[in-house]
Amino acid sequence: MALPADARAPLYDVEGAAAYLNIPARWVADAVRDGKIRHERFGKHIRFTQEHLGEFIAACERPVTAQVEPLRDRRRARL
Repeated sequence: MALPADARAPLYDVEGAAAYLNIPARWVADAVRDGKIRHERFGKHIRFTQEHLGEFIAACERPVTAQVEPLRDRRRARL
């Protein structure tokens, strides 16, 4: 019996999710405990899908609020 395409998607453990997000594994474990990251639990094992991690990344995005001014040319004027 073939598995659906969703079932073949990789699952990440805490260390794998931390490497994917480029943050410490301890921070990921704390975020799971605090309910900040959606996850699957298989007994004592915690696993994440790319969808879970993508949702977390999207939730952490912050809009740009400051108006960025172009840099002035800082070269000295020629005399």
